Amino acid sequence: MEKKELINEFSHILEMNQKKIVVSPESNILLDKDLTKMRDYFAKIKLDEFVESSKEDKDKVIKYNKEFFKENLPLQKILVFDKDDIPYKSSPFKIIKFRKKVETSYVDYSKILSGKHRGKIGFDEIVMKDDSSKTMYGKLAHELIHTQVEKNPNTLTNFYNREVLSIFIELVVSRDISKENLDNMMRYRFENVYECIVDLSYVGEYVYTFDKLTQFRCYLSSSLKALHLYDIYRNSSRERRIEILSLVEDVFRNQMTVEQFLDMMHITYDNSKDVGMVKHYVKKY
Repeated sequence: MEKKELINEFSHILEMNQKKIVVSPESNILLDKDLTKMRDYFAKIKLDEFVESSKEDKDKVIKYNKEFFKENLPLQKILVFDKDDIPYKSSPFKIIKFRKKVETSYVDYSKILSGKHRGKIGFDEIVMKDDSSKTMYGKLAHELIHTQVEKNPNTLTNFYNREVLSIFIELVVSRDISKENLDNMMRYRFENVYECIVDLSYVGEYVYTFDKLTQFRCYLSSSLKALHLYDIYRNSSRERRIEILSLVEDVFRNQMTVEQFLDMMHITYDNSKDVGMVKHYVKKY
């Protein structure tokens, strides 16, 4: 019988590649003048996530995501486990679970230790926080994208890019739902960026673990790149948007890395620290 080992997302990303994954050439991310301007701007405005009065049905959220991905960005099958922990290929929609008593949504990974799938990554669950808000549409899309990027070896070579495609597609899906939905998702992401910059402000003053320091630098770098990518997508023609999503699908198919995709889109950490672009989107809500 094949054996598996439940692993956390951090160790999974560091171990998933056949080649040694790098943390990032951006590992010296510090509080520079651009981030300081962004932090000070966020501090002046109210960024709290909008509390929605309307509730969304979970089945409706799943159905919408199925239709969206089928029409715009087909998802690849992933290795999941049956009741006897035997891995088999299946749709990521088969392992979605909604739970009320979790702080945030996440994906459970397991490394397969034996059998024909030895060394590969299987997926136990996509755990969704059951908050019944409309932002569940984007948040579910976010976790689905993680299964696509992280199922293949060598798809990701820079840990700081781990969240880029998840956040980008999260925004695309939210925009497809409604302007209100996108506004709420943007608020949620900008709040996260602000928190990361504040954490960065205390580097040197407080001692952070390697995991914590790398994590908030990852979210900061990924979020800014994802917003940059979304800005390009939003301002593109319909034909160009289809082409961008087709390139994302190439990443899913392991035909290029996330880093090669970002290079093709001319997106870097430095050119994504655009305070003007951030203000543009914040003012929209």
